[in-house]
Amino acid sequence: MTEFQTTIAKETPIALTIGNFDGIHLGHQRLLTALRTMAQQLHCTPVMVTFQPHTMMVVRPNADIHYLTTLEEKIALTRAWGGIEDTIVINFTPEVVALSAQDFMDSMRERFTIRGIVVGEDFSLGHNRMGDITFLKEYGQQHGIQVEAVSLETTNEQRISSTRIRALIKEGRITEANTLLGHPVLLEGRVEHGDKRGRLLGFPTANIFPDAHKLLPADGIYAVFATVHNSEKDNSVHMTDNGQLSDPHDLSTVYNGVVYIGLRPTFNGTKRLVEVHLIDVIDIDLYDKYLHVIFIEQVRGDQKFLGVDALKEQIAADVRSARQILTSRRVSH
Repeated sequence: MTEFQTTIAKETPIALTIGNFDGIHLGHQRLLTALRTMAQQLHCTPVMVTFQPHTMMVVRPNADIHYLTTLEEKIALTRAWGGIEDTIVINFTPEVVALSAQDFMDSMRERFTIRGIVVGEDFSLGHNRMGDITFLKEYGQQHGIQVEAVSLETTNEQRISSTRIRALIKEGRITEANTLLGHPVLLEGRVEHGDKRGRLLGFPTANIFPDAHKLLPADGIYAVFATVHNSEKDNSVHMTDNGQLSDPHDLSTVYNGVVYIGLRPTFNGTKRLVEVHLIDVIDIDLYDKYLHVIFIEQVRGDQKFLGVDALKEQIAADVRSARQILTSRRVSH
């Protein structure tokens, strides 16, 4: 039996789109725009159907899977960048993997009043991925469901995909990744106690621990915007249309920041860390708070320095570079 998390009532007519939607990139946003248009025409509610956990974590349980967005980030981005308020989250299990496309769609129709479906032109679902566009259109004709396939978003004649964006982020190419996403790369986590080495270097940092399967950018230094929240519940995506963070309840301030990701090779570190320094911020208690960070640009890659003095000098230069990047970003928008 397929299990759902949703607030959608059975009698509510809906138009839906189905997928992992990792990242809510420009291709996804195009799909969501088409979904909103269809829902308006059919006088029903547009709904994103997605999965928890990510499908590849069930299909390939031994693989090292890292995703662009957690479920919470994905839902928040869907609202902010896709204009879709309602979601259906399917509990993705081996039993769901084994369902045929017919059985999957039948289980959806038993639980929901489906009037329309919008998917990408390469979409498929169900066991052995037999539920392609041809299947969906035939199914739609049988059950009075309008089905639309949307052509895939491309840039430089290459398809925009989560796989392509993940590759860019792994290489630290944040600016390019942000362009394909249509919004900045996100990272959030709870601030926990570290060894306070950053404070000794003159640049106090907050150690954050993101979701274990969240994809981290390549090791290095990044210019970021950051907001501070009192609880994980508050730590949702609030961004203006120029990609900057905003909080409609005025509960947080947007700080300029620098993020370090890496093993701290100068100190022969063995654990990969994510450290956030808020630029020009003095005496702020971040412990047990939640930091929400959006990545704007890589300042440099990680490197080992001959000593602490050389490292301190480089950090000061990194902060100056990040401040310049972020100031120009604010001014340009």
